[in-house]
Amino acid sequence: MSTLFAISISKHFYVHVVPIVCEFFRTIPDRFQNFPLRYLSVVLGLAYLAIILFSYRRFQPLKERYKGLRMHYKLLNALVEDVNHVSKMGKEIDEKAHQHWDSQLRPGGTVQLSADGRAWVTELKEVVRNAESCHNDYDRLCERRQFLKLLYSSLMDFRKIGDFRATMNGARDRIHGLYRKSYDQIYESLERSRSNVRSLQDRPIILEKKPCPYNPDVRLQSTQSIEVKLKGAIHGKLQELDRDRKEDIQYNIEFPLKLLLAFLEDLRGLRMESQTEKAWVENAEDLILELQHDMDHILKTANRMRWLFYLGNWIARGQIKKWYYCYRGLLSFLIYGKNYRYTFKFVRRDSSKSVNDSRKKKQTRTFSSQATTNDDTGISSRLSGFGKKLEQEQGMDEFKQLLDNFKRLQGSIKETKGVEGTEHSRKAWTDQLSTIFQDAEKSFNAYRESKPSDWSENPNKTDFRSKLKPEVDRFHNALYFLQTCISVFRIEVRKENNWVVGLEKDIHNVVSELITNSENGSTYFIVGMKGIGKTTLATMVYYHGEIQKHFKFRYWVPVDDIVDEDKNVLPEKLRKYIMDPPATKKEGKEKEEGTNKKGKEKDYKRDEVKHFLKDKKYLVVLDNISSVGAWGSVKAAFPDSTNGSRIVVTTRVKSVASHAGQNSRDLYKLPLRTKDESMKLFEQMVNLPSEPSNERELFPKDVRSLANEVVGRCGGLPHSILRVGYLLSGGQVTSEEFSRVLEIMDHNETSWSETLPSNDENDFPQDLVKCLSYFGLFPRGSQIPARRLVALWVAEELAVAQQIGDEKKPPEFIAKKYLDDLISLNLVQVVERKPNGKTKTCGFPSALREQWLRLDPNSSLDRCLVYHFDENDKIGTQSLLRSCRNPRSILFFDTREGIKPGEDIGQFLRMGIASGHLLQLKVLDLEFVFRPRLPNAIKKLIHLTYLGLRWTYLEKIPASIGNLTNLQTLDVKHTYIRELPSSIWKLQNLQHLYINQIYRSRILDQPSENSLKNLQTLQGAFVDKDSPLKYGLRRFTNLRKLALAFQLNLSQQTTLAESLLQLKQLQNLKLKSIDEMGRPKDLKATFLSKFDNLSNLFLFGKFETISINGLPGSLTDLTLSASGLSEDPMQELGKLLKLKSLSLYSGSYTGKKMSCSKEGFPELQVLNFWMLRELEEWKVEEHSMPKLKQLEIRSCKSLKVLTGLRNLKALGKLRLKDMPVEVTEKIEQTNERSDIAHFPFVIID
Repeated sequence: MSTLFAISISKHFYVHVVPIVCEFFRTIPDRFQNFPLRYLSVVLGLAYLAIILFSYRRFQPLKERYKGLRMHYKLLNALVEDVNHVSKMGKEIDEKAHQHWDSQLRPGGTVQLSADGRAWVTELKEVVRNAESCHNDYDRLCERRQFLKLLYSSLMDFRKIGDFRATMNGARDRIHGLYRKSYDQIYESLERSRSNVRSLQDRPIILEKKPCPYNPDVRLQSTQSIEVKLKGAIHGKLQELDRDRKEDIQYNIEFPLKLLLAFLEDLRGLRMESQTEKAWVENAEDLILELQHDMDHILKTANRMRWLFYLGNWIARGQIKKWYYCYRGLLSFLIYGKNYRYTFKFVRRDSSKSVNDSRKKKQTRTFSSQATTNDDTGISSRLSGFGKKLEQEQGMDEFKQLLDNFKRLQGSIKETKGVEGTEHSRKAWTDQLSTIFQDAEKSFNAYRESKPSDWSENPNKTDFRSKLKPEVDRFHNALYFLQTCISVFRIEVRKENNWVVGLEKDIHNVVSELITNSENGSTYFIVGMKGIGKTTLATMVYYHGEIQKHFKFRYWVPVDDIVDEDKNVLPEKLRKYIMDPPATKKEGKEKEEGTNKKGKEKDYKRDEVKHFLKDKKYLVVLDNISSVGAWGSVKAAFPDSTNGSRIVVTTRVKSVASHAGQNSRDLYKLPLRTKDESMKLFEQMVNLPSEPSNERELFPKDVRSLANEVVGRCGGLPHSILRVGYLLSGGQVTSEEFSRVLEIMDHNETSWSETLPSNDENDFPQDLVKCLSYFGLFPRGSQIPARRLVALWVAEELAVAQQIGDEKKPPEFIAKKYLDDLISLNLVQVVERKPNGKTKTCGFPSALREQWLRLDPNSSLDRCLVYHFDENDKIGTQSLLRSCRNPRSILFFDTREGIKPGEDIGQFLRMGIASGHLLQLKVLDLEFVFRPRLPNAIKKLIHLTYLGLRWTYLEKIPASIGNLTNLQTLDVKHTYIRELPSSIWKLQNLQHLYINQIYRSRILDQPSENSLKNLQTLQGAFVDKDSPLKYGLRRFTNLRKLALAFQLNLSQQTTLAESLLQLKQLQNLKLKSIDEMGRPKDLKATFLSKFDNLSNLFLFGKFETISINGLPGSLTDLTLSASGLSEDPMQELGKLLKLKSLSLYSGSYTGKKMSCSKEGFPELQVLNFWMLRELEEWKVEEHSMPKLKQLEIRSCKSLKVLTGLRNLKALGKLRLKDMPVEVTEKIEQTNERSDIAHFPFVIID
């Protein structure tokens, strides 16, 4: 290359310089004219050429040394940028925490470095500045040394090259000195800080603001092109030029390059958030491209100079030698440097929506192909055969040690089988191990053929033995390098914050509504209190893949800073965010003076926007419209399009949506998060201790209990959870910190005040006020069963029967409606839901409760007394009686243990009844009070309508209870009562009876013809061959809900079935056929088709037949367990046109294949498969289950094939728990490829 360069310079000099010099000498005096000027010019030109060549050769080695310095500089500079970025973000988080709270708690967004660490970072920044100066000097030298400037710069930069050499050596020395003081924790500290900061952000990191997924440089082409080209060159031209260096190039250039290319392919799609990750990848790509460029140049030079024969090959061999040593060093630095100096990790952040911690502990994701598995097997057999050969030979110590290293390395490769992101690398590792072994085996065979008797006679054999050690050393070095690559080329999976916890269903519902609703140009309102997640929901919808496909034009307009008096500014903001990118314009303009001018300008801007959007299919999100006036000022800007365009408005003000005249379909009320969802959000921000491993570790358990209380106080409001997270971020929290947070939490919550209803609101009737006030009777933080609330509201007559349309709804229906209304108004939190999505328990948010009680609304609950007792309280019966005068209802909340609570309450009831103070009592709720002693005098409470004894663990109740002729609800579930007195049959007004099925509770004696005529609910009853209920059930003709367990043979069940068929009003039926041990027995179910009003059905027991048929068409909810069906039940079940929820539990189906046919399950929304151990294949045909929203598959261990999930167009949530790895991997990969339309939120446990 230097020769060609010299020839080109000479030509340039002769053509351009010599004529100029000659012309100069013609102008000198005549006495010099006889001097041969041309010869003088040639001499000067050759001298100048020598200077140029010397300068070139002096600068050329610096270019190669600079490549290493440049790699150092990029990595160190990236590290400085990461340190600065994380520090900045941490300070912003800390400032937010101090803005939210006025406390002594010190939040910590970042992991603080030690004093040595801070000193190291300070020195790092100085080293980077020095390296940056060197980098800039090099760029200036390179720019000046372009071809046309070379003549000038060769003289002028001669000294500068020497100075630059010294500067570069100094920079290298400072870098090495820095790493001699290595601070190993810097990268881990940065990553922990980055995770902390991400967990405390109050908005999700939206997709377009995330780093773009990595794609290898297009110039790399495919992962094989460069590798194949290099391999061809090694066995072709390079071998011809330098045969002795062939193995060195193969082992030190080709192999590392192959591994590096494979790893870059594994990094494809990774979102790199640290600058260090990006810098390392940039170094790798630059190195590969420069290596390819220089190799091509060497081969071209060799081809061009082939006419020089030996001289041309000699020059090419010199270039190969420099090329080899240069890139061997750079490749080693890139890989070994990451292992020993730059110890950062490539991180893939997986949302908890798809990978839960529990699953990570049990199983890991596998990407290995079958081919790779076969390679593993092949290498294992070859190593085994090689070991047997070694056992038959003597003096093979070198190869025995080599075999041990091969086996150790093969084990390391096997361990990576479950490591994410090693698909291509693992194949490359296996291929390279196979190649090294193949070479080692050839060397061994050649060595074995050289017998000791021949060594003295054949010098070549002796020479071969002397070459053996370098070959074995090369194999050892290659294996060590491969082991290093296995350690370095890894992608660590870390848990990503999942801000959509609890919003999965909401995201799916909103996306489906925006896409499927055919109403053109309609506005969709997302309504909820401040901090509930409206913007988060809108953001996730805005960047949803299906939304991006459906709406070609999308515009996000933040209007949260517009107040009512500034509503004229909104049209300008609308125009700016829709017609002009925000990045190119300043945030807002000065307001113009004059109302007339403002009005004209406003109309003009609205017309502009309308014209701009006229022919577009658009989605516009108006985030946080705060008033009816603000909405009115912009709605005219949107054209009446007919192409499916939509507008989404988020607002805290319900009147904005009602003013727009939107129907319920276009109004989405965002609920509070449940307890589990709240805890998941909290644990993403706060580092809680792990569960205690033994009973003596009480401290972590205490901390977790306090954490649950803190999260409970947040009331399911994400904004409140976030605020607490600010305070407790950083290291592990203590019980003292939790206690201090609990002291100040409710005093700093202002978000709830806007949810409180005002007196003049027409949409909050007095009935709802009383129901909300009832929540205030329960202790703070109570998780109240919805069942208990409904029963109490009915008993207190807060909910009464009402005429709705043409139908009169019972009080229970109205009570449930009231509860749903309070939940939709964000006044009540759903703490826990049932599997079918209905409310199981709920609560009154703590901060809201405090504000509500300060308004003293409990005056609406006349004569309702509540008593709260804990371990430190003593009941003074006399004082309690003085405080109550003829109460209508009494609720006891007593958490004391032992017999004292029962004795105290028993005494209170005896004295209260005796004194006449309790004779007007209608509601007595003792739920969770331990064994209250009910006096016989309870019979005098003749007005009592509700007696709640659930979870009291009572063993008996007085027979005098039969005198409570007005009693409507008796709840003795979860007690130890085995026999209820026969006086129960006298309770003619009893409507709801809950007894304990676990203890096979029974009612003594035979009921009369008129017994319990008004009974509507009977839960927990047990029937055997001697039970009077076997025949007596037929008398309960008003029964609507029945949960019954029985121990009967099939003929006895026939008698029971005849009784059940008399219950024409039955809507909810639960039947369990069990033996003495509670295990499933034969179940007669053929009679069920005769129930015309049955909607909910639960069956536990083995069916008479192998198939299912004859179920009533009115069913909306069906659960089967232990049914023993061997024929696919889905064909018949799919014909239930009203079915909305279906659960198939353990043993319900024993077949291997299941198929959901076309047009089947037209209304199904919830589907559960639990512990169907024999099921191997499930197929969903097109147009089947068109409304399915939630699917859970749990512990179906044999299930391997899931076909047709793409046909579940409405599916919003898919949960896989305790499932085979093959199934979960396939679902995850399908989710990543977006193979399924409207692919659901996936949870894998």
